[in-house]
Amino acid sequence: MYNVSNDKAVKIGATTFSELIYKESDIEELLRKNIDMICDEEESILIFGK
Repeated sequence: MYNVSNDKAVKIGATTFSELIYKESDIEELLRKNIDMICDEEESILIFGK
């Protein structure tokens, strides 16, 4: 899990999105702005839709 503040993500202990009151659209935007959460420097990923 990650702690999100000002469009930045910092890894933290496990929790659930329902505990954080996040909607699917919130999670999608978070991942779009912090793609390194799911893809490191050795990998690449292309976001082609929203």
